[in-house]
Order: sequence, then structure tokens, then C-alpha cells
Amino acid sequence: MNLHADLVRRTLAAALAGGLALGVAACSEEQSSADTTAVSSSSDATSTTTTVVDTTAASTTSSSTSTTSTSTSTTSTSSTTTLPEIKGLGLGAKGLGDATFGADADETIAYVTAILGSSTNDSGWVDPIEAGAACPGTRIRFVDWHDLSLFFTDESPAASGLPHFASYSYGPAVDGSSINPFGLTTKGGVGVGATVEFLRATYPAVRVDAGDDISGPSFLIQDGLMGFLTGSSNSDTIISFVGGYGCGE
Repeated sequence: MNLHADLVRRTLAAALAGGLALGVAACSEEQSSADTTAVSSSSDATSTTTTVVDTTAASTTSSSTSTTSTSTSTTSTSSTTTLPEIKGLGLGAKGLGDATFGADADETIAYVTAILGSSTNDSGWVDPIEAGAACPGTRIRFVDWHDLSLFFTDESPAASGLPHFASYSYGPAVDGSSINPFGLTTKGGVGVGATVEFLRATYPAVRVDAGDDISGPSFLIQDGLMGFLTGSSNSDTIISFVGGYGCGE
């Protein structure tokens, strides 16, 4: 299991050890009211666009009876790349986009793959005890798409007995500009790199905790949706999001 998956497990463990209650029936203003755990097969990936602006000044020639002078401007080309938000993977308390907690593991992986492409790391199904992970269930799996990691198990508050989607972690780019995939946000538009001030303005009932040396500053939007911060002041920013029911519970 790679370092990112290990970071995710520690992140989820710290969050849940800190006393953040995660309920199965969490009603989220962040998610659509879907009562099924089935995932949609549709995808809506937005490709990176590049805008190139060419500015060429025409050469001019001025002539007189005695001298002729010619001046020619240089051609400059500037390139600006804009990374669009990823649609279909909204950060919510019930799941990730249309992939709800408790949904079939293979279907969830196929759903995210249809949007983001192939995963960058897959632990495969492993025994949590043999892996040294304090995770629920008899077998667990972590599948990563760079800074987005999904956790699967056969036992969680969302479902029991069958391999299913249990939680996700999205981070840890502090300013949000270099995070990959770029642009995952809550329904209210809050993402990694957003300020605590914006978080509080968007979710007035959010709980911001200064934390300690183990867990660090964190926030709780509602049961099933929380994350970590650079600090608890308004100018501090969001480091990561954690949704669902993860390790350490």
C-alpha cells in the first residue's frame, strides 16, 4: 500500500478518534435525495482547455525623399491553461457524486474511472490485520486517483457483508492550486484551499476545532462530512475533506 493510502488511513483514524460522530442516515444539503445505493453509469468529465492569444503588429514603413525607415514589431504568444472543475464527483455526506456510501465496490470504481480515468494506485483486497490497519471488516481496499482516495470494506455503518464503498479522502494540497484531480467541491462550492471564513459563511453551523498535536485543526460540516485545516482562524485554509465511515472507528 503506497504512502498516500497510508496517509488516508491515518487521516480517517484521526478524524474518527477525535469524536466526530458519523451517522448512517445523515441528511445532507450537500447531496441529492437519492435513496438507493446504486451508482450512475453516466460521467461528465471536463477536459483541460488551453487558450492561446496571438498578437501580431503589422510592420510599417515611412518614406521621405531622403531616407526610408522600417520598423517591425515582434510577435508574442501567451498561453493560459485553465483547469476546470470536475463534475459528477461532488463532496457530500452521503457519498461522492452519485456514488453513495454502501454502493457496490466494483460499480463505484467503474463510476469514478469513467470520470477520472484509470486509478493511480490500487491496494487490492487485503486483510486489515495483516495490513496493520485499524479498519472495520474482514477485507479492505484503497483505490487512489492521485489526491483522491476511496476506501472499500465488507463492514461499515453503510452496509454489511458485501464489499462496498465506505469513505473517501480528498487532499492534501494546502492552497488547492496543485491538487489532482482539481476542482472537487461541496454543493456549496467549498473545496480544498478555501478559507475558513468562506467555509463559515457557506455553512454557518459548521464546527471548527483548533485540534491538538495528534489530529490538528479540523472542521465538521455535518455527520459524514468533515476535513482538516491549516488553522482555525478565518484566514486559514482547508487542507482536505473526509467523507463517510473510515478506519479507526
